[in-house]
Amino acid sequence: MHAPPVRDLLLRPDRVWDAVADTPVDGLCVLVRDGRIAEIGPDLPAGPEADVVEMPGCTLLPGFIDCHVHLLDEAAETAPAAYQTLTAVPVLRALLHRGFTTVRDLGSAHLPLNVSLRQAVEDGLVEGPRILAAPNILTPRGGHGDKQPDLALRYGHQIGTLAEGVEGLRSAVREQSRAGADWIKFAGSGGFSSPVDSPTSTAYSDAEMHAIVSTADDLGLPCAAHLFTDRAVLRAVEAGVRSVEHGCFATPSTYQVMEDAGVFLVPTHYAQTYFLDRLDDDGFWDSSTAIVRANYREHAEALREGLLRPARTNVKTAFGTDAGMFPHAENWREFPTMLAHGYTPLRALRAATCVAADLLGRPDLGTITPGATADLVALEGDPFHDITATSRSRYVFQGGRMVTGTPSPVPVAPRPAAPSPSPLRSVTGDHMNAEQLVEAMKPDVERFVSGNRLVELARTGEIDTDHFKRIVLAEYQCQEAELSTYALLVSRHRHEIPATLFSFVLHTIATARGLLREATSSVGLTDGGIPPVPVDQGLFRVVRDLTWMGTQAGPAEAALYLHTDLSTWCTLFSALVSASRRLPDVPRPVLTYMESWGDRPPPEVAEGTLRVLEYGLARGEEPDRILHTARQLGVLVEPYWSYVAGA
Repeated sequence: MHAPPVRDLLLRPDRVWDAVADTPVDGLCVLVRDGRIAEIGPDLPAGPEADVVEMPGCTLLPGFIDCHVHLLDEAAETAPAAYQTLTAVPVLRALLHRGFTTVRDLGSAHLPLNVSLRQAVEDGLVEGPRILAAPNILTPRGGHGDKQPDLALRYGHQIGTLAEGVEGLRSAVREQSRAGADWIKFAGSGGFSSPVDSPTSTAYSDAEMHAIVSTADDLGLPCAAHLFTDRAVLRAVEAGVRSVEHGCFATPSTYQVMEDAGVFLVPTHYAQTYFLDRLDDDGFWDSSTAIVRANYREHAEALREGLLRPARTNVKTAFGTDAGMFPHAENWREFPTMLAHGYTPLRALRAATCVAADLLGRPDLGTITPGATADLVALEGDPFHDITATSRSRYVFQGGRMVTGTPSPVPVAPRPAAPSPSPLRSVTGDHMNAEQLVEAMKPDVERFVSGNRLVELARTGEIDTDHFKRIVLAEYQCQEAELSTYALLVSRHRHEIPATLFSFVLHTIATARGLLREATSSVGLTDGGIPPVPVDQGLFRVVRDLTWMGTQAGPAEAALYLHTDLSTWCTLFSALVSASRRLPDVPRPVLTYMESWGDRPPPEVAEGTLRVLEYGLARGEEPDRILHTARQLGVLVEPYWSYVAGA
């Protein structure tokens, strides 16, 4: 690792989140000295030995920690070791520049190459996150880490760190320690990419798992276990593992056992949705990945259900992505995926900072507090309001050294004090009433509708019949899910207050659907020719999340989401109608359909939403959860309108 810089750094972002508080704080400065956080406060002066870094529009957070990566290209397992090692060099740089200042590499099948990468980063030979390494994945023959069993059977060449039996595993753990391990990783379950076993199989016996963990413990090494099912997870927790990787089929009772034992979950949700969302894309798969596709297809329903469970528990969740199973540059997508599966922004961001540091036994990482190591990332925007800000790292610091960004050329005068927050922003989610919750979503609606590509095409006269055809397809297919969703909400929340609102919306959608059917012929479609299930993956995600709303959301949670949804679509439809009305060859029935929604939610929805919010709040629904769910609409706006615009 590079030596700390000689000069101090005074960082001046718009806001700072220290991973201790529940929300960012405006107007704070952070002073970095000798690679550590020296001071935090408003209007800190820039001394003669300090370089000032102005960060307008940015939120400063602790550097992110990814607790589950595979830095080495698995496809190069049979290539020369030097080549496989070099494949990790651009990966390391990309991860660091995206704000991931620490990673835990959970091993390759063969040779402890990540230990050499760790040393190269520490020595400053390679730029990258600090690495905690599990050199290899211990696996039985025919298990998840037995990568080329056909070669072993035919030629006697094993690709993998294969070990079984109590003594064999004790020996294997000692070899991992000898190679320089920080962690011991073993495959306690099968996997989706396994050539032989399945994700629901259990790889090691009770005695074997105890042998692994007890030997590692004797050597001062914690264990991480690749696991999917209740049986495998419970066996590993009983043996004493520190982290469960994946755990996607685990049930609430198993998560409770993990919570009671203080075991961490590293959920790797994006890696699962990455493959699930591509199941029907023939161009994505080839003969080498056919078994992966078959496994995901077989377990798709159970996996989708399982991904929604951990957010509803209090199990300690540390951020981990399984990057390497998908392009490493996409590992930030674990954040929005966690939110789509029910985690709040606060819990997801803590998972990648202070909770991850706790898992790794590094109390000096994961917070912005005096004395902490100055691993920092400044994001453009505020991830508490827009989780995609996690993809927009503008400044990265590692051990107090600026990795990306530029300090101001000369010291500047102290920044004026931040303006007092508005009355709304000074009220935390825990104390918001119904009106404040609706008001809080207005900036989000403005963000959802701003810069809409299709509206711009209409204003420049470039919109065409194909765009309107996609609107009809998208609306028809999403309404299939909406009709079921609001029917479910009526049946689940039978009190007259929520039932009245959801029944009105159900009737409104059914009425609008008649106008939509009338519009089909104007864009060359027939009612029977519209597939009820979306073929576009972006629309599929919209439908999936709408279905979750019907089966899982509380009444207030669903009401604010509904109000936000209608506010967004009414605004966009109104803008499209206004921009398209005078254009030639515009299918008028489609404009009639869009115009029927008006430019804002009808009074029955506006007033009904307030009543349902009051009803839900009085019965214990949490305002932060209500807001969090409504803001998830932002994750769906982009894929919907990208499909419609043909992007």
